[in-house]
This record gives sequence, structure tokens and C-alpha cells, in this order.
Amino acid sequence: MPRAKLRKVLPTHEKIKEQKLLKVFGKLLNKREIWSLSRRKILGGVFIGVFVAFIPMPFQMLLVAFLAILFKVNFPVTLPLVWISNPLTMPFIYYFEYEVGNFILNVKDPIEFSFETMNDNISEIALSLYMGTALVSTVLSFGTVFILNLLWIKDVRDRRK
Repeated sequence: MPRAKLRKVLPTHEKIKEQKLLKVFGKLLNKREIWSLSRRKILGGVFIGVFVAFIPMPFQMLLVAFLAILFKVNFPVTLPLVWISNPLTMPFIYYFEYEVGNFILNVKDPIEFSFETMNDNISEIALSLYMGTALVSTVLSFGTVFILNLLWIKDVRDRRK
């Protein structure tokens, strides 16, 4: 992942500052560390972005922005990764996480999805969903960072040759 390629695809400082939702962070978005294109900062941003993308919650962009500033990782990388879970992919992702949670918790009779059963069994659904979320988001974020790190190192070695 050469820096020149990343500069072309990542949103600029100005575009990010235009986001109404992110104006909450004000001058914190001016920190130099969160705009760094070093390998560690990029991979940290990828980890946070992928991890938060798989958490079923509203306002994922705010959480990602807060975590990027807190851990001083690349901020522009985290934002697009949150959109892995979008209105088209959310049902599939969350259902998969729910099934993974059922498997981990060894649920014998999983709840069938309908509006009536969801209201009556929200605590069991939430337990399975968040158990699956913890595993899926952790595994996918570590896996993504591991693969990207290998690709980055390979690219640097190839360019040196």
C-alpha cells in the first residue's frame, strides 16, 4: 500500500471536516498523528474501522472518529471502512453474527426471526448477536490487518528490488 496510492483514494482533510456529524470533534481533527500515512497508523485505522463496522449500533462514524483520535491512528482510513456494514449488508452481517453467537452459546432452539418473536425474545437475541459480534469483529479485524501488513511488506520489498 504505497502512500501515493493511499493519498489518491483517501478523503482529504477538508472533505472530512465538511461532515456535519464529525463537527463534534472540532479542533481534535487537526491533530497531525491522525493524518499520518505510516504503516502502523494505517493498519491501526484499518483495525478500528473493520472492528466497529461489524458492531450493530447506530452512529458508527462517531465511534470510529472518537477511537481514531483516542488511539492516534489514521482517521481517513477508518471512515470508509465503517460502511462495510451498510443498509444492504447489515441484515446478512447481523444474521451471520447471530448464528455465530448461537453456535458459541450452544443454543438448542434458536429463535425464528419475525417481528412478534423479536419483541418477546429480545434479550436472548441480543446475547447471541453480541457474542457473535465480539468474535466476528475481532477475527475479521485482526485477519484484515494481518493480510494488509503482509501485502504492505511485500510491496515495499518488491519496490526495493
